[in-house]
Amino acid sequence: MSKTVEICLPWPDSALSPNSHLHWRARQAARILARDDAMMAALATGKKLDLNVALCLTVTMYPPDRRRRDADNVLASLKVSIDSLCGAIDVDDWQIRRVVLEWGDVMKGGQVMLKLKTLE
Repeated sequence: MSKTVEICLPWPDSALSPNSHLHWRARQAARILARDDAMMAALATGKKLDLNVALCLTVTMYPPDRRRRDADNVLASLKVSIDSLCGAIDVDDWQIRRVVLEWGDVMKGGQVMLKLKTLE
């Protein structure tokens, strides 16, 4: 089995932010889209990770513009995507023992790279 799974996702919808005050139905539509995007990207890799091993999640954020953002809010916006990634590769998110947040360069439209690897 592979030791690393890496997927690229679009920048998270602002509806997923913990600071968003949208109606639950508007937020749910964004959750479903984020879940499906992550699931399809993870399944497209065709990789699985070993079960019952400690994992490291590296989140590299390429924002769509130069506005200031809190890394922890972006991470919270990615919760459903991370859960979907873990589900698609048959691991449980409790196995994630280390989280690394990194900022990349500004990129038109923005994107997020999620890299899940085994700790050694």
